[in-house]
Amino acid sequence: MAFERLPFDAESHLADIHMFQEAGFGAIYLIDDERKAIVETGTSHEVDRILEAVRAFGLKPADIDALLVSHIHLDHAGGAGFLLESMPHAKVYVHERGVKHLADPTRLVASAASALGPEAPYFGTMRPIPADRLVSVHDGMTLDLGRHELVFYDSPGHAPHELTTLDRRNGCVYTGDAAGLYFPGDEILMPVAPAPAFDLEENVATFERLLGLEPRALLFSHYGPHTRPKEAIERMMVLYPAWSSLVKAKLETAGEDGVLKEMYDMTVRAPKRYSKDFLERRIRTSISGLADYHARMEHAAPQR
Repeated sequence: MAFERLPFDAESHLADIHMFQEAGFGAIYLIDDERKAIVETGTSHEVDRILEAVRAFGLKPADIDALLVSHIHLDHAGGAGFLLESMPHAKVYVHERGVKHLADPTRLVASAASALGPEAPYFGTMRPIPADRLVSVHDGMTLDLGRHELVFYDSPGHAPHELTTLDRRNGCVYTGDAAGLYFPGDEILMPVAPAPAFDLEENVATFERLLGLEPRALLFSHYGPHTRPKEAIERMMVLYPAWSSLVKAKLETAGEDGVLKEMYDMTVRAPKRYSKDFLERRIRTSISGLADYHARMEHAAPQR
C-alpha cells in the first residue's frame, strides 16, 4: 500500500486503501507540505493500511500534523481515533456539528448499525477522540499547511456535518460524499443518499456552490480525481432528483428490487472494473435513505 503523486502538484498524493476489500473505492489523500495532512481516515478496518502507506512514503506516523475528515460517517472518520495512537502530534479537523460525536461515538455507532443493516460490518467501529485532539471546523475556516492553504466549506445534503475542502494551491476540491460516488475506469457517477439525515434540497444547493468554486478537479473519497468537474456535478444534479422521484413514485408498488433495477439501468453502463453486486449494494443504501427522506418530508409537511 503506497501513496502515489497526483498530477496537480508535487505535494498531493493518493492511496487506495481497498475499503470493503474493493480496489478503487476508498481513497486517502496525503498533502506533503511543511505541515503534513491526511484527508479522510477510512474505517477502523483500514488503519494498518494507512499507517503502512505513510511509512512506505518515507514518513513516520508521528510526522502527520492533521487528519481531515469530510464528515463523521464510519467510512470517513472511523479510523481517526485509532490512527491518533500512532500520530501523537496530529489533530482531527471535523465539522463543528460532528465534534461531539467523535468525542463520544456511542450514539453514532449505534445509529450506523441501525441504518446500514447487513452492510454494517464493513464499516467497522470508532474510538473516542480526546477533546484536545479535535478541531471544530466552520464554514470558511482555513488551514495553512505551508504552500497549501485549505478552505473548508459547509456542504450539507449527504449529511448535516459534511465538509468540502478547496486547496487554493492547486484548485482541487476534496468532495467527501457531498458530490456522490465516482467509479473510475467504468466512468460511473452515482448518487449516495444514506439514512438517517439525507436532504435532497440541501445537496442540490451544495452542487451549486461547488460549481461556483470552479474547481480544477474533484477529489472523490470514493474514488479518486475526476478532471471534468463541471460535467460531473451537472450529471449529479440530474441523477439525484431522478433517483429521489423514482423512489417516491415506485418503491411502494415495484418494491426495492424493482426500483433497484431502474436505478441501476439509469446510472450504470456496462461496468468492467466493478462488479454488479458491489454497485447494487451501493444503490440499496440510497434506496433506504431516500425512502427515509421522503417519510421525513411527508411528516414535516403541514396538515390540511
